[in-house]
Amino acid sequence: MAIQRAASNDLDKRPNNTMKTIDKALFLLGFFSLDTPEYRLSDLARAANVDKATAMRILGSLSIGGLIEQHPETKKYRLGTAVLHLARLREASFPVVSVIQPILDALTLEVGESTHACLFAGSAMTTIAIAEPQRPTRVYINPAEALPLHATASGLAYLAHVPEAMQKNLIKRIDFKTHAKGTVRNKAELMDKLEETRLNGLAVSWRSFEDEVTGIAAPIFDWHGKVQATLSATCISNRLTDKALLGTKVAVLKASQKATQAMGGASPVQTHVATREQR
Repeated sequence: MAIQRAASNDLDKRPNNTMKTIDKALFLLGFFSLDTPEYRLSDLARAANVDKATAMRILGSLSIGGLIEQHPETKKYRLGTAVLHLARLREASFPVVSVIQPILDALTLEVGESTHACLFAGSAMTTIAIAEPQRPTRVYINPAEALPLHATASGLAYLAHVPEAMQKNLIKRIDFKTHAKGTVRNKAELMDKLEETRLNGLAVSWRSFEDEVTGIAAPIFDWHGKVQATLSATCISNRLTDKALLGTKVAVLKASQKATQAMGGASPVQTHVATREQR
């Protein structure tokens, strides 16, 4: 997922009705996904709850910049080639994926579970790299799916290590939507989870985003000691024995430290892995 959607689908009901053109453009771009890579003008306008004239004007501006293009036959709109250009520039100047992918591959081979790396975007975590195990039953990670800060191990690992002012601002924006039976439901629960995450150096999220899935995530730091990404193992909960849980936690933490070093970063904290975790 490239851009996180705003909480509301109504452009005209955003706070103070003062959205700028760029906000509207980014809002519309957020509707394009792997599930819906193309839109007719009327369908996109309907999804965004905006009139067709406004949608057409925004799409026209995006088309000029190459961020959006229109299929010559179907007339549907899709992401343009400028997106690829920007992605290549981003990876060339800050090669996250090429550095982290081999680390994910090794981690998946070690723990036998799906693994992935995330960056923060907008108000949620965005998956940038995935590794899957060679086994018939595994967790499928949708790269286009936004991962909520309060409901995923990736989100908790990131939120626990951002500066205090930024953390407070992000927490104010969380709606605490319940995704599964283990989802954090309020600020008090969230603060306890963040403190636990800071203590252990990683986050464990039992059945919080999907009922049969447990996430184990650790932060990746930059050269200033600031969290820049997260690395996670996404596991089938029922096969996480105490031994498997501890082994996976140790492996994730080591992999995140390796990723931090590979990115030229340094961890600002001393961490340990708890040997027991309440389910």
